Amino acid sequence: MNLFFRFAALVCLFYLMPLPLPAQAQTGEAWPDSTYNYYVPDLLQFHDAVYSPDVKTVIFAPKNRPLAAPVIALNGQDQLELIFDVLDSNVQNLSYTIQLCNWDWRPSVLDPFDFIDGFTRDDITTYRYAFNTFQSYVQYRLLFPNNSMRPTKSGNYLLKVYANDNPDDLLLTRRFMVAENQLTVVPALLTSGIAQYFNTHQRINFTVGYNGFQVNNALEEIKVAVLQNNRWDNAITGLEPVFLRRNELVYNYIDQTLFEAGNEFRFFDTRTLRMNTERVRNITRDSTGCHVYLAPDAPRSSQLDDGRFMVRLNYTDMNGKFQIGITDWGFTNLDADYTWVHFELPMDKPIPDGNIYIFGALSDWNTLPQFQMHYNPKNKSYKGVAYLKQGLYDYQYVIRRDGGAPLDSSLLEGNFINTENDYSILVYFHAFNSRYDRLVGYSYINSRK
Repeated sequence: MNLFFRFAALVCLFYLMPLPLPAQAQTGEAWPDSTYNYYVPDLLQFHDAVYSPDVKTVIFAPKNRPLAAPVIALNGQDQLELIFDVLDSNVQNLSYTIQLCNWDWRPSVLDPFDFIDGFTRDDITTYRYAFNTFQSYVQYRLLFPNNSMRPTKSGNYLLKVYANDNPDDLLLTRRFMVAENQLTVVPALLTSGIAQYFNTHQRINFTVGYNGFQVNNALEEIKVAVLQNNRWDNAITGLEPVFLRRNELVYNYIDQTLFEAGNEFRFFDTRTLRMNTERVRNITRDSTGCHVYLAPDAPRSSQLDDGRFMVRLNYTDMNGKFQIGITDWGFTNLDADYTWVHFELPMDKPIPDGNIYIFGALSDWNTLPQFQMHYNPKNKSYKGVAYLKQGLYDYQYVIRRDGGAPLDSSLLEGNFINTENDYSILVYFHAFNSRYDRLVGYSYINSRK
């Protein structure tokens, strides 16, 4: 390793101590995808998860396309890039493997040698130390597929990263898909056919053509999933075609493919800590590091309790994602530091039957304890703080109702038909004599294009 970086790492280790992190929640039993306890060591989750509080800022996307969905073509040239930080001054011995899953994200019955070409496990050997930052960390990078490991079958996959050559010593998991171009998927974005949802929901209809591809029983062999903004927590599955034409399936629904349109995501920019940006009210520093106080937010529902109407925000967002970087100095995200970002949501009274969470890719699209907002009756507002790397972030507020009801963003964010969203359609095929689900069709549509 370059001697300069070794010296810089030693200086950081000598002078700096890692910042305190939010306390870990208590271990619980099984839970739904969006409500699980985030830091539960060794409890494998078949979705995007982090198993250590020291693991931060996980980015997993096609190489050079950090905002795209983690989808690659079978036997193609594209690679997925995994980047993440470990808040430590020392390099760890990290490894990874992949697990083939069924269309519904249950583990496949196939042996790893049936879907992996090469080694069934490999080491992550590319890493770099943070430079000139208050918080010391090591950034790890993996490009996949590679010469050591390559998937041989299409379908859903789970990437698993673990430490100390122990598959049970998990650090993180990430979902990705490997697709074949066997079927033709033609999507159409429409307004709701139900009057009460006309201004608040978006409807996705589509057709699946399989000319030249043998399908014996389409109703049994083909499964579909429809995603909004690459999210799986609110994916629509279990659909059957409305019509069966010659070599074509028609999914033309009135009500079963409706998504809440939502609102454009809120955002904040911490790429500079020398001045207040548009959404930053104040920046302070103390012994725990840098604190960024965002301007207070406000509920954005289509109609407030006092009868006032809110308008849809009209700007280009990242559909809930984030990008790491700085504008003060440096050229890589290794110069980006970690800050305590403070959120505030004024409300006259607390939500009586649930909790409010900061939500988006920054929280892995989950309601996590470290992103929960807490009501302050003295100030009549919800407040929360998150430890985040410098960058440009999208986020929104959601309510997790008591009793396990679906997450609710409509009260705090509103739903507007003209909101820009990404939609993905995935088509899976399971032949009667097969032991796994192939991903044989994939299509994407944007609500503004």
